Amino acid sequence: MSRSKIVKTGVVVVVVAVLASAWAVASTAPAGASGPQANVLSATADTTVYVANETSGTISVISTATNTVVATICLGSDPAVAGTPQPDGPCNAEADHHRPFYDGHVAPHGLWLTPDGAFLLVANRISGTIVAIDARRCNGLDMAGCPAILGYAPVGREPHLATVRPDGTEAWVAVRGETYVDVLKIDKDDLTRSGLLPTERMEHRASVATASGPSMVSFTSNGSHAFVAHGKVRLVQKIDAASRQVVATAPVAFPFTPFGLVTPDDNELYLVHKGAGTLSILRTDDLAQVASLPVGPCANHVAFVGTLAYVTVGGAPPCAPGGTDREGKIVIIDRNTRAIVRELTGPAWTGDPHGIWATSDQQRLYVGHERGNRVTVIDVGDPANPLDDNVAGTVSHPLMKQPIDLVIKR
Repeated sequence: MSRSKIVKTGVVVVVVAVLASAWAVASTAPAGASGPQANVLSATADTTVYVANETSGTISVISTATNTVVATICLGSDPAVAGTPQPDGPCNAEADHHRPFYDGHVAPHGLWLTPDGAFLLVANRISGTIVAIDARRCNGLDMAGCPAILGYAPVGREPHLATVRPDGTEAWVAVRGETYVDVLKIDKDDLTRSGLLPTERMEHRASVATASGPSMVSFTSNGSHAFVAHGKVRLVQKIDAASRQVVATAPVAFPFTPFGLVTPDDNELYLVHKGAGTLSILRTDDLAQVASLPVGPCANHVAFVGTLAYVTVGGAPPCAPGGTDREGKIVIIDRNTRAIVRELTGPAWTGDPHGIWATSDQQRLYVGHERGNRVTVIDVGDPANPLDDNVAGTVSHPLMKQPIDLVIKR
């Protein structure tokens, strides 16, 4: 079943289609850029930024060539059913998520791509689901076949992020409302097999026992070990990925650690303690702490560019989405000296800077804002020189509401 709607305001064509049990809407013309330089940035080696909009229940698809939103994938309800309370989807998550018969997903939060960039996994916090999207069809350049929602897997309460193991065969889901990580099978044939139900396309392989409130999994580059940060206890755990057994546990200084990421050289683990506004750096071999840096209240995510680390900081409590907009910042750390070398501040960083991701050529960083309803673009310049970074523009869209996390297709 499908339907289409053509809106002649400028030149915008919106196509709405049902795929499996989810819906999406895509536009064939760029729309929604804002900011003084949003349309004049040079193209990078990457093609697509995917943005999780937690409030509207959508995924924005940004082309890095033009820095405009070229599609919006809606994760709301199936179409209305006459004579029943079923609300009409797909772009209705914000308005109808609590109505009877609503059968979409709620609160898309964490995003991850398979290593080949073929499939996007969306962790939906409130509905407790992981949605798989065919990123080959929604890739920012060739939008034929977009939207392409393939299926979904129910997991435990409050999934925060589904991290794909580097070999691409599994996704490890940090389930903050439980004491385990769910392991899902990732197989391109299963994901695209027409005879399977949407809930059969990512087989549940295992639940790996952890401490309370696992919030993020990060792997070494060869996939041999997984590191689990926790939101409810002052612990980090190291897991042998093959045996799925915890091989080391270490205390951390503060609770509420929503983010942990292994450095590109596999030697260190960066842990963000949001409530404390502190970054801990641990060795991956023995989990010994080698540095602790105060970066600022409501610290969020980390991205690596060369030998630098970029940390998003939301600003003074209460942390978003509560409270009012206040100025945050981006803290830049030299990974060799483990020292802060620059802070990007100013009005561009209101609205709680949150998710951050670098393009593969390391020329740009894209930053989501939990409250700001926009994505900010940083021109990195020389990746070895933090002093030449500047804000290059912003991207926005009517459905880009609480764009909390993002990921870039390589």
